[in-house]
Amino acid sequence: MYAIFEDGSHQFRVSAGDRIAVDRREGEPGDELVFSNVLLIGGDGAPAIGTPVVDGARVVATIVNQYRDKKIIIQKFRRRKNMRRRNAHRQPHTRIQIVRVDGSA
Repeated sequence: MYAIFEDGSHQFRVSAGDRIAVDRREGEPGDELVFSNVLLIGGDGAPAIGTPVVDGARVVATIVNQYRDKKIIIQKFRRRKNMRRRNAHRQPHTRIQIVRVDGSA
């Protein structure tokens, strides 16, 4: 059984046991997260497609760890204007493990 859910304008296709990285969520490792914005649930039979979400469906996950992604460098340069800017950014992420997919398929 698998599900496609939406979180923070990203869509993820998951099944039980998968580990994925989502945008930063508050919580400690071991805490439970519930995603109720399930767009599709599939399995053995025909998939249940939501309009826009599947009623009563949810994806339950636990937090594995919190981390920050690799540093990216942002450089701005304008020729002949004596303008050079250098900045950096590290995006925070939360690694989660899918425990179960609840709903009807």
